[in-house]
Amino acid sequence: MITMKNAFLILALASILVGCKKDDNTAANTSGSTGNSISTVPSQFTQKVLLETYTGASQPQSTDGFVKMENIMNANLTKAIPVNVHFSDAMEIAQYTSLTNAYSNGNPMTFPSAMVNRTASVGQVILNRTQWQSNFDVAKVKTAKCGLAIESSVSGNIATIIVHSGFNQSLAGNYTINTYLIENNVSGSGLMYDQRNSYNSAAGHPYQGQGDPITSFNHNHVLRKVLSSPMGDIINGSNIVASGKQIFTYTTSRSGFKQNDLDVVSFINKTGSTTTDHEIMNVQKVKIGLTQLWD
Repeated sequence: MITMKNAFLILALASILVGCKKDDNTAANTSGSTGNSISTVPSQFTQKVLLETYTGASQPQSTDGFVKMENIMNANLTKAIPVNVHFSDAMEIAQYTSLTNAYSNGNPMTFPSAMVNRTASVGQVILNRTQWQSNFDVAKVKTAKCGLAIESSVSGNIATIIVHSGFNQSLAGNYTINTYLIENNVSGSGLMYDQRNSYNSAAGHPYQGQGDPITSFNHNHVLRKVLSSPMGDIINGSNIVASGKQIFTYTTSRSGFKQNDLDVVSFINKTGSTTTDHEIMNVQKVKIGLTQLWD
């Protein structure tokens, strides 16, 4: 009989195998130096928090999720890194299915919901919007045990992203690098872009009077591509030590996206054997074409 633990391991392995074909992306990794401006691994890192929100243009309560996410971001400008994972609209990609299969634990999805560093709360990883703030507040004050630096460059339509993962102590367990391409200011016409809005008539709500749907809505932090494997690329265990470092290089086409609105988000995930024992250890973001040093 297949246990829940074994089923999760099978799912994770299948996701990694599927990830060998990542659109038009290519990836390589090395534990050596790229001969660039990124310094050696520092002894301290800033702890940042990834907020992966499940949303969609057709989901009318998502506008309240935007408000709650913006409140967290505005109060934590250097620590909160959002990614919006879309469902059932023109912005949905296959990662929505990969993430819901891995983390929903068989529960039906509700919108908006989010994962906060993919850490479980009350037995669930995917949290409703009343739980985001409290779980963010717990995650942001942890002591960072690892961190990232990112270099990115663009030549024509090809972007090259070099992700440096570094550790300031030895850690037990299995770890992966996950890298996303996200886009801001995404809009279009029609039901696949126009944002449904349950709060059009809600007195005092920031989205009151904006329409339902809100036409020509400006979607931000939209997950556009997964440059790594869906569940991440494995970090060699020999590098998960004090001053240990591993570099991952990705290339991808930016065709169809606005370069000035593209960001790279990369994070280190401690992988578990069940849905609820994963944890994103740290996350970093950089505007494409620029470099983000260790911090």
